[in-house]
Amino acid sequence: MEMPEVNRCFGMFPPKYGCLLISWLGLATGGTGLAGIIMYGIVQEQIIAHFMNTTKVDEGSKKMALMSIGFTSLMLFIGNGLLFLGVTFSSKSCVKYFVYVTFAMCLIMIMGCIGAPVSCFFLAKTCVMKKISSPAMVIGYLGFTIFIELWLYFMVVGYNFKESL
Repeated sequence: MEMPEVNRCFGMFPPKYGCLLISWLGLATGGTGLAGIIMYGIVQEQIIAHFMNTTKVDEGSKKMALMSIGFTSLMLFIGNGLLFLGVTFSSKSCVKYFVYVTFAMCLIMIMGCIGAPVSCFFLAKTCVMKKISSPAMVIGYLGFTIFIELWLYFMVVGYNFKESL
């Protein structure tokens, strides 16, 4: 597998310390996402009543959001846990599996971003995208794009660290 060469993470950290910071960021992000889903499941009705001023929420929208956030958080937590172990113990295989898990997460998110609007052509009655406003959709896609690009960059930094071990 060929990837671009990155000598310093963000132009200032050596690969080892950059990977350590990436693993901390990923563990914190993944753990926060998983904890948020657990907390949402516990106090779901109160949150909906408080913020939405209604007790009825579309089940499809809720499941889609919870599944995508939960799966991404789980992949981040697992992949960055492997990266943390790889940096701590200088394990080439742990860092290699971080690269694979991060790449798989990014591919699945890209397919989901493409598949959600395309599914409206085939499942018009259950289309979730019709219920989201256009500005919210644009902001969401921009957020997904930045998130995916950031983790692809982190994957390249991890790969270069693995090659330096």
